Amino acid sequence: MVNILNCIYTAKCLITSNAPPVEGGALLVHGGRIASIGTLSEVKRHFPDVKVVDFADALLVPLLVNAHTHLELTDFPQWAKQNREGETPKNFVDWILRLIRVKQKLQAGHYQASIKNGMTQSVAAGTGAVGDILAQHAARSVYQGSPLIGSLFLETLGHDPVRVRKIKNGLDEALDDEVAGSVTLAISPHSPYTISRDYLQQIYSFCQQGQLRCSTHLAESAAEVEFIERGCGDLVTRFYPFVGWERFTPDPSRLRPVEYLQQQGGLFPENLLVHGVHLSSSDIEILARKKMFLALCPRSNAKLNVGRAAAGRLFQAGVRLALGTDSLASCDSLSVWDEMAFAHSWFNGELDAPTLFNMATLGGAEALGVENELGSLAIGKAASFQVLRPKTIVAVPDVFDYFISSGCTDDIIHIYHRGQLQ
Repeated sequence: MVNILNCIYTAKCLITSNAPPVEGGALLVHGGRIASIGTLSEVKRHFPDVKVVDFADALLVPLLVNAHTHLELTDFPQWAKQNREGETPKNFVDWILRLIRVKQKLQAGHYQASIKNGMTQSVAAGTGAVGDILAQHAARSVYQGSPLIGSLFLETLGHDPVRVRKIKNGLDEALDDEVAGSVTLAISPHSPYTISRDYLQQIYSFCQQGQLRCSTHLAESAAEVEFIERGCGDLVTRFYPFVGWERFTPDPSRLRPVEYLQQQGGLFPENLLVHGVHLSSSDIEILARKKMFLALCPRSNAKLNVGRAAAGRLFQAGVRLALGTDSLASCDSLSVWDEMAFAHSWFNGELDAPTLFNMATLGGAEALGVENELGSLAIGKAASFQVLRPKTIVAVPDVFDYFISSGCTDDIIHIYHRGQLQ
Protein backbone atom coordinates (compact mmCIF):
# COMPACT_ATOMS: atom_id res chain seq x y z
CA MET A 1 0.00 0.00 0.00
CA VAL A 2 1.05 3.56 -0.70
CA ASN A 3 0.12 6.35 1.68
CA ILE A 4 0.74 9.91 0.54
CA LEU A 5 -0.05 12.25 3.44
CA ASN A 6 -0.24 15.41 1.35
CA CYS A 7 -1.18 15.22 -2.32
CA ILE A 8 -3.55 16.71 -4.89
CA TYR A 9 -5.40 14.26 -7.13
CA THR A 10 -6.98 15.49 -10.32
CA ALA A 11 -8.63 14.07 -13.44
CA LYS A 12 -10.83 15.00 -16.37
CA CYS A 13 -13.88 14.96 -14.13
CA LEU A 14 -14.56 14.85 -10.39
CA ILE A 15 -17.89 13.49 -9.16
CA THR A 16 -18.52 14.52 -5.57
CA SER A 17 -21.90 12.80 -5.16
CA ASN A 18 -25.07 13.26 -7.21
CA ALA A 19 -24.22 16.94 -7.76
CA PRO A 20 -23.11 18.15 -11.20
CA PRO A 21 -19.65 16.80 -12.14
CA VAL A 22 -16.68 19.14 -11.74
CA GLU A 23 -14.71 19.31 -14.99
CA GLY A 24 -10.98 19.36 -14.25
CA GLY A 25 -11.82 18.69 -10.61
CA ALA A 26 -9.26 18.01 -7.91
CA LEU A 27 -9.07 17.11 -4.26
CA LEU A 28 -6.33 17.65 -1.73
CA VAL A 29 -5.68 14.68 0.53
CA HIS A 30 -3.95 15.25 3.85
CA GLY A 31 -3.52 12.52 6.44
CA GLY A 32 -6.09 10.27 4.80
CA ARG A 33 -8.81 12.93 4.67
CA ILE A 34 -10.05 15.42 2.10
CA ALA A 35 -8.67 18.87 2.97
CA SER A 36 -9.77 20.82 -0.11
CA ILE A 37 -11.87 20.27 -3.20
CA GLY A 38 -12.61 22.19 -6.41
CA THR A 39 -11.05 22.65 -9.83
CA LEU A 40 -7.32 22.00 -10.09
CA SER A 41 -6.58 25.69 -10.51
CA GLU A 42 -8.59 26.55 -7.39
CA VAL A 43 -6.91 23.94 -5.23
CA LYS A 44 -3.43 24.78 -6.57
CA ARG A 45 -4.00 28.47 -5.88
CA HIS A 46 -4.29 27.72 -2.17
CA PHE A 47 -1.73 24.91 -2.07
CA PRO A 48 0.86 25.74 -4.75
CA ASP A 49 3.66 23.54 -3.41
CA VAL A 50 1.72 20.28 -3.00
CA LYS A 51 2.51 17.36 -5.31
CA VAL A 52 -0.11 16.73 -8.03
CA VAL A 53 -1.11 13.28 -9.29
CA ASP A 54 -2.94 13.78 -12.58
CA PHE A 55 -5.10 10.92 -13.86
CA ALA A 56 -5.69 12.83 -17.12
CA ASP A 57 -8.76 11.50 -18.97
CA ALA A 58 -10.03 9.44 -16.03
CA LEU A 59 -12.86 10.08 -13.53
CA LEU A 60 -12.52 10.59 -9.77
CA VAL A 61 -15.53 8.98 -8.09
CA PRO A 62 -16.57 8.22 -4.48
CA LEU A 63 -16.34 4.63 -3.34
CA LEU A 64 -19.66 2.82 -3.53
CA VAL A 65 -21.78 1.41 -0.71
CA ASN A 66 -23.17 -2.13 -0.78
CA ALA A 67 -25.99 -1.69 1.71
CA HIS A 68 -26.94 -5.36 1.78
CA THR A 69 -24.76 -8.38 1.21
CA HIS A 70 -23.80 -11.73 2.74
CA LEU A 71 -20.05 -12.02 2.21
CA GLU A 72 -19.93 -15.34 4.06
CA LEU A 73 -21.76 -16.83 1.04
CA THR A 74 -19.30 -15.57 -1.58
CA ASP A 75 -18.08 -19.11 -2.29
CA PHE A 76 -21.61 -20.55 -2.44
CA PRO A 77 -21.54 -21.31 -6.19
CA GLN A 78 -18.52 -23.58 -5.69
CA TRP A 79 -20.03 -25.18 -2.59
CA ALA A 80 -23.27 -25.91 -4.40
CA LYS A 81 -21.44 -27.47 -7.33
CA GLN A 82 -19.28 -29.61 -5.05
CA ASN A 83 -22.39 -30.87 -3.27
CA ARG A 84 -24.27 -31.51 -6.52
CA GLU A 85 -26.76 -28.76 -5.79
CA GLY A 86 -26.22 -26.98 -9.07
CA GLU A 87 -29.79 -27.17 -10.31
CA THR A 88 -31.56 -23.81 -10.45
CA PRO A 89 -34.30 -23.64 -7.77
CA LYS A 90 -37.85 -23.36 -9.12
CA ASN A 91 -39.05 -20.88 -6.50
CA PHE A 92 -38.07 -18.95 -3.37
CA VAL A 93 -38.66 -21.81 -0.91
CA ASP A 94 -36.72 -24.23 -3.12
CA TRP A 95 -33.85 -21.75 -2.98
CA ILE A 96 -33.99 -21.54 0.83
CA LEU A 97 -33.96 -25.32 1.21
CA ARG A 98 -31.04 -25.62 -1.20
CA LEU A 99 -29.13 -22.95 0.73
CA ILE A 100 -29.66 -24.81 4.02
CA ARG A 101 -28.65 -28.18 2.55
CA VAL A 102 -25.38 -26.74 1.25
CA LYS A 103 -24.60 -24.89 4.50
CA GLN A 104 -25.18 -28.04 6.56
CA LYS A 105 -22.06 -29.56 4.98
CA LEU A 106 -19.70 -26.67 5.70
CA GLN A 107 -17.08 -26.06 8.38
CA ALA A 108 -16.05 -22.80 10.05
CA GLY A 109 -13.03 -22.51 7.76
CA HIS A 110 -15.26 -22.41 4.70
CA TYR A 111 -16.96 -19.25 5.91
CA GLN A 112 -13.73 -17.50 6.86
CA ALA A 113 -12.23 -18.12 3.42
CA SER A 114 -15.48 -17.07 1.78
CA ILE A 115 -15.60 -13.76 3.67
CA LYS A 116 -12.00 -12.99 2.72
CA ASN A 117 -12.84 -13.71 -0.90
CA GLY A 118 -15.91 -11.48 -0.66
CA MET A 119 -13.89 -8.64 0.84
CA THR A 120 -11.33 -8.89 -1.93
CA GLN A 121 -14.02 -8.84 -4.63
CA SER A 122 -15.83 -5.94 -2.96
CA VAL A 123 -12.76 -3.75 -2.66
CA ALA A 124 -11.72 -4.52 -6.23
CA ALA A 125 -15.21 -3.46 -7.42
CA GLY A 126 -14.85 -0.02 -5.83
CA THR A 127 -16.85 -0.69 -2.67
CA GLY A 128 -15.95 1.26 0.45
CA ALA A 129 -18.71 0.32 2.87
CA VAL A 130 -20.94 -2.69 3.37
CA GLY A 131 -24.03 -3.71 5.26
CA ASP A 132 -22.92 -7.31 5.67
CA ILE A 133 -25.12 -10.00 7.23
CA LEU A 134 -23.17 -12.60 9.20
CA ALA A 135 -24.76 -15.80 10.49
CA GLN A 136 -21.44 -17.31 11.58
CA HIS A 137 -20.65 -14.82 14.35
CA ALA A 138 -17.23 -16.26 15.19
CA ALA A 139 -16.05 -15.41 11.67
CA ARG A 140 -16.30 -11.67 12.43
CA SER A 141 -12.58 -11.69 13.28
CA VAL A 142 -11.85 -11.97 9.55
CA TYR A 143 -12.74 -8.29 9.26
CA GLN A 144 -9.58 -7.30 11.11
CA GLY A 145 -7.34 -5.46 8.67
CA SER A 146 -10.02 -4.90 6.04
CA PRO A 147 -10.39 -1.34 4.67
CA LEU A 148 -14.17 -1.75 4.48
CA ILE A 149 -16.34 0.26 6.86
CA GLY A 150 -20.07 0.06 7.57
CA SER A 151 -22.14 -2.37 9.62
CA LEU A 152 -21.67 -6.06 10.29
CA PHE A 153 -25.16 -7.29 11.12
CA LEU A 154 -24.96 -10.41 13.29
CA GLU A 155 -27.85 -12.55 12.14
CA THR A 156 -30.23 -14.08 14.66
CA LEU A 157 -33.40 -16.15 14.33
CA GLY A 158 -35.36 -18.90 16.04
CA HIS A 159 -38.61 -19.85 17.76
CA ASP A 160 -37.88 -22.31 20.59
CA PRO A 161 -37.68 -20.17 23.77
CA VAL A 162 -34.95 -22.36 25.28
CA ARG A 163 -32.87 -22.28 22.12
CA VAL A 164 -33.51 -18.55 21.64
CA ARG A 165 -32.20 -17.83 25.16
CA LYS A 166 -28.87 -19.50 24.30
CA ILE A 167 -28.71 -17.70 20.96
CA LYS A 168 -29.38 -14.34 22.64
CA ASN A 169 -26.62 -14.96 25.20
CA GLY A 170 -24.13 -15.72 22.43
CA LEU A 171 -25.26 -12.67 20.50
CA ASP A 172 -24.81 -10.41 23.54
CA GLU A 173 -21.31 -11.78 24.05
CA ALA A 174 -20.36 -11.13 20.42
CA LEU A 175 -21.75 -7.59 20.54
CA ASP A 176 -19.44 -6.78 23.47
CA ASP A 177 -16.69 -6.37 20.85
CA GLU A 178 -18.62 -3.42 19.35
CA VAL A 179 -16.45 -3.45 16.21
CA ALA A 180 -14.72 -5.93 13.93
CA GLY A 181 -11.92 -4.20 12.09
CA SER A 182 -13.47 -0.96 10.82
CA VAL A 183 -17.08 -2.16 10.72
CA THR A 184 -19.51 -1.61 13.58
CA LEU A 185 -21.30 -4.64 14.98
CA ALA A 186 -25.09 -4.58 14.69
CA ILE A 187 -27.98 -7.09 14.64
CA SER A 188 -30.04 -8.69 11.89
CA PRO A 189 -33.25 -10.35 13.05
CA HIS A 190 -33.42 -12.30 9.83
CA SER A 191 -37.05 -11.95 8.77
CA PRO A 192 -40.58 -12.07 10.18
CA TYR A 193 -40.96 -15.69 9.09
CA THR A 194 -37.81 -17.01 10.80
CA ILE A 195 -38.07 -15.44 14.24
CA SER A 196 -40.72 -15.59 16.95
CA ARG A 197 -42.87 -12.59 17.70
CA ASP A 198 -41.49 -12.30 21.25
CA TYR A 199 -37.86 -12.53 20.19
CA LEU A 200 -38.40 -10.02 17.39
CA GLN A 201 -39.89 -7.56 19.88
CA GLN A 202 -36.95 -8.11 22.24
CA ILE A 203 -34.42 -7.45 19.49
CA TYR A 204 -36.08 -4.24 18.33
CA SER A 205 -36.43 -2.97 21.90
CA PHE A 206 -32.80 -3.85 22.62
CA CYS A 207 -31.59 -2.03 19.50
CA GLN A 208 -33.57 1.12 20.20
CA GLN A 209 -32.56 1.28 23.86
CA GLY A 210 -28.91 0.67 23.03
CA GLN A 211 -28.91 2.84 19.89
CA LEU A 212 -27.79 -0.17 17.88
CA ARG A 213 -28.38 -0.48 14.16
CA CYS A 214 -30.18 -3.50 12.78
CA SER A 215 -31.41 -4.87 9.46
CA THR A 216 -34.40 -7.01 8.52
CA HIS A 217 -35.35 -8.83 5.32
CA LEU A 218 -38.93 -7.78 4.56
CA ALA A 219 -41.57 -8.59 1.95
CA GLU A 220 -39.07 -10.35 -0.30
CA SER A 221 -41.46 -12.98 -1.65
CA ALA A 222 -45.14 -13.72 -2.07
CA ALA A 223 -44.56 -16.77 0.13
CA GLU A 224 -43.56 -14.46 3.01
CA VAL A 225 -46.70 -12.32 2.62
CA GLU A 226 -48.87 -15.45 2.54
CA PHE A 227 -47.15 -16.84 5.64
CA ILE A 228 -47.50 -13.69 7.76
CA GLU A 229 -50.97 -12.72 6.66
CA ARG A 230 -52.69 -16.10 6.40
CA GLY A 231 -50.35 -18.57 8.12
CA CYS A 232 -50.19 -20.92 5.13
CA GLY A 233 -48.21 -21.71 1.99
CA ASP A 234 -44.86 -23.30 1.20
CA LEU A 235 -43.09 -21.76 4.17
CA VAL A 236 -45.52 -23.64 6.45
CA THR A 237 -45.76 -26.91 4.51
CA ARG A 238 -42.14 -27.23 3.38
CA PHE A 239 -39.72 -24.85 5.12
CA TYR A 240 -40.92 -25.22 8.73
CA PRO A 241 -40.92 -29.07 8.65
CA PHE A 242 -37.48 -29.04 6.99
CA VAL A 243 -35.96 -27.11 9.93
CA GLY A 244 -38.05 -28.81 12.64
CA TRP A 245 -40.26 -25.83 13.45
CA GLU A 246 -43.67 -27.43 12.86
CA ARG A 247 -44.89 -26.80 16.40
CA PHE A 248 -43.89 -23.13 16.18
CA THR A 249 -46.01 -22.25 13.15
CA PRO A 250 -47.68 -18.96 14.13
CA ASP A 251 -51.36 -18.19 13.77
CA PRO A 252 -52.39 -15.94 10.88
CA SER A 253 -51.70 -12.32 11.79
CA ARG A 254 -54.14 -10.84 9.23
CA LEU A 255 -51.43 -8.21 8.72
CA ARG A 256 -49.20 -7.40 5.81
CA PRO A 257 -45.43 -7.68 6.53
CA VAL A 258 -44.98 -3.92 7.06
CA GLU A 259 -47.95 -3.77 9.45
CA TYR A 260 -46.64 -6.84 11.26
CA LEU A 261 -43.20 -5.28 11.67
CA GLN A 262 -44.77 -2.08 12.92
CA GLN A 263 -46.73 -4.08 15.51
CA GLN A 264 -43.46 -5.58 16.79
CA GLY A 265 -41.79 -2.17 17.09
CA GLY A 266 -39.60 -2.61 14.02
CA LEU A 267 -40.26 0.61 12.12
CA PHE A 268 -37.50 2.95 13.22
CA PRO A 269 -34.92 4.51 10.85
CA GLU A 270 -31.96 2.57 12.28
CA ASN A 271 -33.61 -0.69 11.14
CA LEU A 272 -32.47 -1.03 7.53
CA LEU A 273 -35.13 -2.97 5.63
CA VAL A 274 -34.13 -5.13 2.68
CA HIS A 275 -35.90 -6.11 -0.55
CA GLY A 276 -39.43 -4.68 -0.13
CA VAL A 277 -40.64 -6.39 -3.29
CA HIS A 278 -44.21 -7.01 -2.16
CA LEU A 279 -45.38 -3.68 -0.77
CA SER A 280 -48.82 -2.14 -1.15
CA SER A 281 -49.44 1.58 -1.54
CA SER A 282 -50.34 1.81 2.15
CA ASP A 283 -47.14 -0.10 3.06
CA ILE A 284 -45.09 2.44 1.12
CA GLU A 285 -46.86 5.34 2.82
CA ILE A 286 -46.08 3.86 6.24
CA LEU A 287 -42.40 3.39 5.40
CA ALA A 288 -42.14 6.96 4.11
CA ARG A 289 -43.87 8.36 7.18
CA LYS A 290 -41.53 6.42 9.47
CA LYS A 291 -38.50 7.70 7.50
CA MET A 292 -37.35 4.15 6.80
CA PHE A 293 -34.37 3.10 4.69
CA LEU A 294 -34.86 0.28 2.20
CA ALA A 295 -32.07 -1.55 0.39
CA LEU A 296 -33.17 -2.79 -3.03
CA CYS A 297 -31.46 -5.87 -4.51
CA PRO A 298 -32.84 -6.11 -8.06
CA ARG A 299 -30.46 -8.75 -9.44
CA SER A 300 -31.21 -11.10 -6.55
CA ASN A 301 -34.95 -10.55 -6.89
CA ALA A 302 -34.75 -11.27 -10.62
CA LYS A 303 -32.68 -14.42 -10.16
CA LEU A 304 -35.00 -15.79 -7.47
CA ASN A 305 -38.04 -14.77 -9.51
CA VAL A 306 -39.76 -13.15 -6.52
CA GLY A 307 -40.99 -10.04 -8.33
CA ARG A 308 -40.00 -6.44 -8.87
CA ALA A 309 -40.01 -3.73 -6.19
CA ALA A 310 -42.06 -0.61 -6.95
CA ALA A 311 -38.92 1.50 -7.11
CA GLY A 312 -40.49 4.55 -8.69
CA ARG A 313 -43.37 4.72 -6.20
CA LEU A 314 -40.99 4.16 -3.29
CA PHE A 315 -38.77 7.02 -4.44
CA GLN A 316 -41.63 9.38 -5.13
CA ALA A 317 -43.15 8.63 -1.71
CA GLY A 318 -39.89 9.55 0.01
CA VAL A 319 -38.71 6.14 1.20
CA ARG A 320 -34.95 6.43 1.53
CA LEU A 321 -33.40 3.97 -0.91
CA ALA A 322 -30.04 2.21 -1.12
CA LEU A 323 -28.64 -0.60 -3.27
CA GLY A 324 -27.34 -4.02 -2.29
CA THR A 325 -26.01 -7.00 -4.18
CA ASP A 326 -27.29 -9.64 -1.75
CA SER A 327 -24.99 -12.71 -1.86
CA LEU A 328 -23.45 -14.79 -4.61
CA ALA A 329 -26.03 -17.42 -3.69
CA SER A 330 -28.52 -15.25 -5.60
CA CYS A 331 -26.43 -12.81 -7.63
CA ASP A 332 -23.62 -12.97 -10.17
CA SER A 333 -21.20 -10.44 -8.67
CA LEU A 334 -20.57 -8.25 -5.64
CA SER A 335 -20.15 -5.15 -7.80
CA VAL A 336 -22.51 -2.28 -6.99
CA TRP A 337 -21.62 -0.89 -10.43
CA ASP A 338 -23.20 -4.02 -11.92
CA GLU A 339 -26.21 -3.59 -9.62
CA MET A 340 -26.72 0.01 -10.80
CA ALA A 341 -26.60 -0.98 -14.47
CA PHE A 342 -29.08 -3.80 -13.98
CA ALA A 343 -31.38 -1.69 -11.79
CA HIS A 344 -31.86 0.94 -14.48
CA SER A 345 -33.25 -1.60 -16.93
CA TRP A 346 -35.02 -3.76 -14.33
CA PHE A 347 -36.97 -0.80 -13.01
CA ASN A 348 -37.81 0.34 -16.55
CA GLY A 349 -36.18 3.73 -16.09
CA GLU A 350 -38.32 4.58 -13.02
CA LEU A 351 -35.09 5.65 -11.30
CA ASP A 352 -32.83 7.90 -13.35
CA ALA A 353 -29.05 7.65 -13.43
CA PRO A 354 -28.28 10.34 -10.79
CA THR A 355 -30.82 8.76 -8.42
CA LEU A 356 -29.29 5.31 -8.82
CA PHE A 357 -25.81 6.74 -8.29
CA ASN A 358 -27.00 8.48 -5.13
CA MET A 359 -28.49 5.20 -3.86
CA ALA A 360 -25.12 3.52 -4.45
CA THR A 361 -23.17 6.26 -2.66
CA LEU A 362 -24.64 8.77 -0.22
CA GLY A 363 -27.98 6.97 0.12
CA GLY A 364 -26.23 3.76 1.11
CA ALA A 365 -23.87 5.59 3.46
CA GLU A 366 -26.81 7.24 5.23
CA ALA A 367 -28.57 3.88 5.52
CA LEU A 368 -25.51 2.49 7.33
CA GLY A 369 -24.80 5.63 9.35
CA VAL A 370 -21.40 6.28 7.76
CA GLU A 371 -22.32 9.40 5.76
CA ASN A 372 -19.76 11.48 7.68
CA GLU A 373 -16.99 9.24 6.34
CA LEU A 374 -18.13 7.98 2.97
CA GLY A 375 -20.78 8.38 0.28
CA SER A 376 -19.52 11.62 -1.25
CA LEU A 377 -16.27 13.50 -1.72
CA ALA A 378 -16.31 16.48 0.63
CA ILE A 379 -13.94 18.35 2.92
CA GLY A 380 -13.47 16.50 6.19
CA LYS A 381 -14.51 13.11 4.87
CA ALA A 382 -12.20 10.17 4.39
CA ALA A 383 -10.16 10.32 1.17
CA SER A 384 -11.88 7.18 -0.12
CA PHE A 385 -12.34 7.25 -3.87
CA GLN A 386 -11.84 5.30 -7.07
CA VAL A 387 -10.41 6.23 -10.43
CA LEU A 388 -12.19 5.01 -13.55
CA ARG A 389 -10.87 5.26 -17.09
CA PRO A 390 -13.74 4.62 -19.56
CA LYS A 391 -12.86 2.63 -22.65
CA THR A 392 -14.63 5.19 -24.81
CA ILE A 393 -14.80 8.96 -24.53
CA VAL A 394 -17.44 10.09 -22.03
CA ALA A 395 -18.54 13.72 -22.22
CA VAL A 396 -18.83 15.40 -18.81
CA PRO A 397 -22.63 15.92 -19.10
CA ASP A 398 -23.02 12.18 -19.82
CA VAL A 399 -21.11 10.89 -16.79
CA PHE A 400 -24.14 9.60 -14.88
CA ASP A 401 -25.43 7.78 -17.94
CA TYR A 402 -22.03 6.13 -18.20
CA PHE A 403 -22.34 5.01 -14.56
CA ILE A 404 -25.43 2.93 -15.37
CA SER A 405 -23.87 1.30 -18.43
CA SER A 406 -22.38 -2.16 -18.14
CA GLY A 407 -18.65 -2.51 -17.69
CA CYS A 408 -17.81 0.24 -15.18
CA THR A 409 -16.26 -2.33 -12.85
CA ASP A 410 -13.72 -3.21 -15.53
CA ASP A 411 -12.83 0.46 -15.98
CA ILE A 412 -11.51 0.90 -12.42
CA ILE A 413 -7.77 1.59 -12.48
CA HIS A 414 -7.09 2.75 -8.90
CA ILE A 415 -8.85 2.47 -5.53
CA TYR A 416 -8.05 4.56 -2.45
CA HIS A 417 -9.32 3.90 1.06
CA ARG A 418 -8.63 6.72 3.54
CA GLY A 419 -5.81 8.00 1.34
CA GLN A 420 -4.22 4.59 0.88
CA LEU A 421 -3.84 3.05 -2.56
CA GLN A 422 -5.13 -0.51 -2.39
